Amino acid sequence: MTGRHGEEVFTEAGYRDLVRLARSRFAFASFRDYRTAPPQSVLWRHDLDFSVHRALACARIEADEDARATYFLLLHSTFYNALEEGIVRRMREILDLGHELGLHFDPAFDGGRGPDEALVRERALVEDLLGHEVTAFSLHNPDVAGWADDRDEIAGMTNAYGAYLSEHYGYASDSNGYWRFKPLEDVLSGGEHDRLQVLTHPEWWVPEPMSPRDRVTRAIDGRAEFQHARYDGIMTAMRRENVGR
Repeated sequence: MTGRHGEEVFTEAGYRDLVRLARSRFAFASFRDYRTAPPQSVLWRHDLDFSVHRALACARIEADEDARATYFLLLHSTFYNALEEGIVRRMREILDLGHELGLHFDPAFDGGRGPDEALVRERALVEDLLGHEVTAFSLHNPDVAGWADDRDEIAGMTNAYGAYLSEHYGYASDSNGYWRFKPLEDVLSGGEHDRLQVLTHPEWWVPEPMSPRDRVTRAIDGRAEFQHARYDGIMTAMRRENVGR
């Protein structure tokens, strides 16, 4: 890595290389099998904080490389609308590629009140929306969530931050657009863990190298451009004057 935070690695090509490396050393497992997964298993998860469009790009790469991951959908993202037709369509394509569905849960949305009940409600909503079982959940912004629970299973879902996973699996994360602990390539190659949980965020894996903040800007600007085009399209369809264009 030549940049301080490895910007050159965080590209679609770099992501494909990591998936290939993981595939050569680990079997991709399901969160539902976290207790029974054999040695040399990896639970690969995506927390969808910013972009379902980028998630689909990652899902296609994984499918090309005969790998599978679990995609954790956030119902309360300020960067995308989980109920929007285009987002639902992309999530269904991700699942059709053979990947699994998780819930990215933000306990702060309910002010920290009754998280178990909120998990039940949100799981039911996502399953109804996408017609697919939710196998696991992960906390959104766990350092500031205001709620933590290390039970292995809650509301019928595997807890990605449960005690068993914390004790029996190694962990690698690209949170904030860089490797917070140890670069994933080193973790995959090092042989320190026979079972591994990998957390990636699709918005970091873009076509060309750029800083983490620029990657966030890319997601924001892409959303804004879509909304402008949508508005203009509606005005055209209704044969209304598009004042200011």
